[in-house]
Amino acid sequence: MEWKNNIGVYLETSDGRLTSLSVELLGKARQLAAARPNQVLGILAGDNLEEAAREAIAYGADGVALLQAPSLAAFDGTLYTEAVAKALSLYTPSVLFIGASPNGRDLGGRLSARLEAGLVADCIDVRYEGEDDTLTWIRPAYTGKLFVKIQTTTRPQLGTVSDKIFHGNPKDETRKGEIFPVPLDNAEASPAVKVLDFTSLEQLKEVLDLDTADMVVGAGRGVQNEEGMREVQAFAKRIGAAFGVSKPLVDAGWAPYEWQVGVTGKKIAPKIYIALGISGAIQHKLGIQDAGLIIAVNKSPDAPIFQFAHYGIVGDLFDVMPELEKLLKKDCPLTNPTKLL
Repeated sequence: MEWKNNIGVYLETSDGRLTSLSVELLGKARQLAAARPNQVLGILAGDNLEEAAREAIAYGADGVALLQAPSLAAFDGTLYTEAVAKALSLYTPSVLFIGASPNGRDLGGRLSARLEAGLVADCIDVRYEGEDDTLTWIRPAYTGKLFVKIQTTTRPQLGTVSDKIFHGNPKDETRKGEIFPVPLDNAEASPAVKVLDFTSLEQLKEVLDLDTADMVVGAGRGVQNEEGMREVQAFAKRIGAAFGVSKPLVDAGWAPYEWQVGVTGKKIAPKIYIALGISGAIQHKLGIQDAGLIIAVNKSPDAPIFQFAHYGIVGDLFDVMPELEKLLKKDCPLTNPTKLL
């Protein structure tokens, strides 16, 4: 198989398994590959990752370039950049998808400088719009107020994509593909940073819940002030929901960025999302589009959120919250969401 001008995906792992973000990127790469057609090349760096390489093929990769060394057991920006650059020089993909994780953002910027190649960050979509291999990347600009199309003239085309933007394919254990080790020039190098331990941050518990919670309450500009936001946060706690906010509350300094829900913050997919005082700007919509059920409360009947919410209540959120709490405590909405209203 000819491994030139393919679609590359930088793959990340956690506990020896592909991250959900990597699976999502493989799904998008597979979709684009079918449009040309082309091959999907996974690039996997670390140590003892043979099982993860086989997993990547099952999720859509046609081949996996395996960059393995003890020095790559934990992410090191300098070592990983050199290793991935080596794989790119051997297999010359026309594009490389990179997950916009903390490590992915680090790697993307370093690769851009190392290869003197353009990088488009925090994309929400990517597509072919012409006859050649040039991709059109779509990303938010001006803090999510509009979206722009960007094309790069350098190769490989580099782009970072956040989680919950694309959808991965089902795992297919019958798929066949190649796994080829890449000889590394710096295999014996010592990492500049050594990870000693991980400590959870108790003050960020609400943030961690956003990723996995079955029910999330979101507060928007309709809370009026920081005290109002705290009332909504207390409501979320009483009903057993995680708590997030829209961008204006972060901009106002009432909430940390880690609580922000939207394309420029957290992308979430709870079973139920309760939006209180949120207008429904496009950047927020893209962050909650995978929610199973969206309930919106807003004073304005013309609020955009009512165009995509499953249920809408026109009214003051502080009047609605007590009644909504009573309904939630009468019956479990996660087993029968239609009984909410």
